[in-house]
Formats: sequence, structure tokens, C-alpha cells
Amino acid sequence: MSQNLDRFVALDVEIASRSPLTVCAIGVGRFESGRETAYYQSLVRFTGPVRYTDVHGLTRADLRDAPPWPLVWRRFLEVLGDNRVVVAYRAKFDRAAVMTMCARYTLRMPPIRFVCAAKTYEEHAGRPADLVSALRSLRIPFPGRPHDPLADARAAAAIMLTLQSQTAGGRVIQLSKSPGRGDPAISH
Repeated sequence: MSQNLDRFVALDVEIASRSPLTVCAIGVGRFESGRETAYYQSLVRFTGPVRYTDVHGLTRADLRDAPPWPLVWRRFLEVLGDNRVVVAYRAKFDRAAVMTMCARYTLRMPPIRFVCAAKTYEEHAGRPADLVSALRSLRIPFPGRPHDPLADARAAAAIMLTLQSQTAGGRVIQLSKSPGRGDPAISH
């Protein structure tokens, strides 16, 4: 792996609809020297038909009273801090979703370099894999449940940190499980 990821933010979004592309949940973790130092998870207000309930389990009722994207984006920027590297498992998808939402609300995106954990895994393993399969292949336990955005963000971080340690030889990974709905650090 050619890049040193001493500091980065891991990101995952879930969507309610592809047309228009609409984010309905976000999970973000900041990682420094292999440790998670901050995180944020939130639902995002959406009042239209939720097309992907079968994937992430979220319904229109779950999203109706959630914070709107501009407030969620502000919290994301707080976790991002002065980091300019964002890791996501399918970075092209997450980048497009975030850019679409920011454009919709005329919010400025700072200069961010997205790093794709899926492509990095594929370069390492010689074959593509979904998130769960990549974790299993690397013998990393899933840090929560699939399609929970904070768990998926942490999983992408774990993949990148594991591959970096295998290449560079020796970084400790400290990963948290996704908190439950009662955790005060989660905004809904």
C-alpha cells in the first residue's frame, strides 16, 4: 500500500433513494495513529419514499424527525477537523452521495481526498470482495452490524489499517463496536 494513513476519517452513508440520490444515514470515525479518536452517527431527515428499507432497515418514520443534512454536515466537519483524507469502502459511491447532498443544500466541501478501501483490498487480495467478505478474509471481526453506517465506516478503517500494518509491519488497531441507539454520542 503506497499511502501512509496516520490520520484519516472513515465514512459510510446509507441512502433512501437513488433518484434523486438522498443520504438518510451517516457514520464517521476519526482515526489517528491507528486509534479511533472521535465519531459521529446520525440519521438524516427524509420525507419521501424510502426505497432501501430492506437493506438498512430505516423507514420514513425513522427519518421524519431526523436532523436535516446541513446540521449533519456541520457535525461531519467537526469530526473531520483538519484531516483531508476520507476512507470509505466504496469511496466513489460515498463521495458522490456526499457531493450530491452538499450541492443540493449549496454547502461547500473542503478539499478532501477519498481513499477506497475496496480497491485497496482488491489490490492486496487480487480479487474484489464485499465488505463482509473482505473483513472475513483479513480475519477482522465486523464492528457492529452490516449497513449500520458507523459500523461500516469502522470496518473500512479496520481494513485500511490492517493492510497498512501488513505492508509496513506493525500498527495496532483499536476499534470500537458501534454504539446502540441509547448511546448519547449518537444523534438521531
